[in-house]
Amino acid sequence: MRKILSVLIPLLLLTAFSCKEEKPNNQGGFSSIFLEDKKIDYQETLVGRFWITALSDWNVICQEDWLIIDPKSGPAGSHKVTITATENKDYLHDRTAVVTFSCGGESREMTVTQSKGPIVDHVEPEPGPEPGPSPEPEPEHDPYITDHFSEKMHFSTGRLRTMSAVMQSFDIDFETNTIYYSQLNNKFRAYISAGTPGSDTQPPCMTVNYFGHVSNFTLEKDKGKAYIWVDNFSSKNASGDYWGSTVVSRIPYSSGSTITSWEAPENYYFGEKNISVAVDIEGDMLTYLGISTGNCYTYRLSELRALPIEDITLPEVTYGGEAKAPDATEVTKAHVIKARDCTKVKPIGKFVIPRGKYSNGETISWQGFDIKGGLVYQMQGNGHADGSPSPAWLQIRDINGGTILPLTPIKALDDLSALNAAGITDIGYMEPEGVKVHGDYLYIGFASKNSKDERRGTIFRYAKKAVK
Repeated sequence: MRKILSVLIPLLLLTAFSCKEEKPNNQGGFSSIFLEDKKIDYQETLVGRFWITALSDWNVICQEDWLIIDPKSGPAGSHKVTITATENKDYLHDRTAVVTFSCGGESREMTVTQSKGPIVDHVEPEPGPEPGPSPEPEPEHDPYITDHFSEKMHFSTGRLRTMSAVMQSFDIDFETNTIYYSQLNNKFRAYISAGTPGSDTQPPCMTVNYFGHVSNFTLEKDKGKAYIWVDNFSSKNASGDYWGSTVVSRIPYSSGSTITSWEAPENYYFGEKNISVAVDIEGDMLTYLGISTGNCYTYRLSELRALPIEDITLPEVTYGGEAKAPDATEVTKAHVIKARDCTKVKPIGKFVIPRGKYSNGETISWQGFDIKGGLVYQMQGNGHADGSPSPAWLQIRDINGGTILPLTPIKALDDLSALNAAGITDIGYMEPEGVKVHGDYLYIGFASKNSKDERRGTIFRYAKKAVK
């Protein structure tokens, strides 16, 4: 009996270990996930909505109960995880939580920091200043968008290619100290000009025909060469305006040259009409905004660039027939172009921006946007030439729509006398025209106009920590 046991026990152990080794481990990780650390205020608030694509079962773990996570787990596939925070009632300390997303053998972390709540004490009001105007003191810090106007925030007021056409967008090349502007002219064409900050000399320009409004563009520098990312292939409507672009093009900037829609050498097709585009080259992101739908879709730029170039038939467009247009008679045509079909790539973030209205029912205009570090910066507002302040707002959201900064007014536009004294506008006309993020600062553009009907490109600079 003892001999039999001495033989069986090793066999049983060998069998047990063999079974454990043969157990398959085919669990996968995440095929798509974008997380970033968050800083939020003390109030109950949305931290963010996070889109994940998992190859197997996944879960989210957080040891702190002040973060509410929904859902906390799920099967393989694409899912939206929403994280909200309760109010921090500790008026002395910030608090921090680590959120861990796990799938298969892969784990990703993000840190959420919530600021301490305010200490509210009754304070007797101090006597106010004597009646009458008084100059606004210069801010000791880098200006915020909630600050009154000061020379410290005034980055540039520059001469445009033509003084009679409205600036549409801008970007800045700090290597060469150059501001690039887009200007709509004669509806069918736009100018992209390049000049130094504050220059009063007419800048040289490049002309683009039939592209559209060029209401947003991004400057890319590659080996010292400048490239412009912009929407393309728009169509003329009944009013003669060009809208409805479905293509994003990357074109080399060449001063003095002219290019038509179908001459763009690099194209990306998204299948949605009436879009504009912003690109974060360093952050590997491209975002398009649907002007008609409000769709805000973000993609990995490297995934789009990896797509094959193929023949794509675009929707019909109508163009030409205007004086000085490349086509003397109006043409309606469906072009076949060489492009990358971006409808084959899944976005890493998406949400819808709602349309706002003024109290009189008028729709608030969208005025350009930027994508940087996984955040979407967007301007809204309109220009007033009646001597009243022009309304302008900035909002910041993450790529899934989580609010970082709600629509917040640009306070400096209220300071009409200060804007006049600075030589920017004497009638209050400051139509917002885009926002760009560079380094620690954000730059907000305005199509400023004076009583002589001279239009210029004005840019304010603010600390990127503009959430105040």
